[in-house]
Amino acid sequence: MLSKPSGRHRAAPGPRSRPIAAPPTLDTSLPTHRSPYGLHEIHDGTTTIAVRPYVTAHEQRQRRRELAMAAMGFDMPGPYWIHGTEVA
Repeated sequence: MLSKPSGRHRAAPGPRSRPIAAPPTLDTSLPTHRSPYGLHEIHDGTTTIAVRPYVTAHEQRQRRRELAMAAMGFDMPGPYWIHGTEVA
């Protein structure tokens, strides 16, 4: 029914010729786009402190909770800042 396989798929590859090296091409691409803002300023990354959002999330939740309770009429002890004004 079926003929004997010829083994072509497993046969050793034939002799290969050396690939011809392509001539070098000139780079004609455009330079990387840069925003014109801040080109003349030197930005030092060590002058600012990077704070992860999860570090201040609890402070933000506490602040929102205090403002919500103040809106309902509950008074919390201690001085607080609301919109830049210290309230007692």
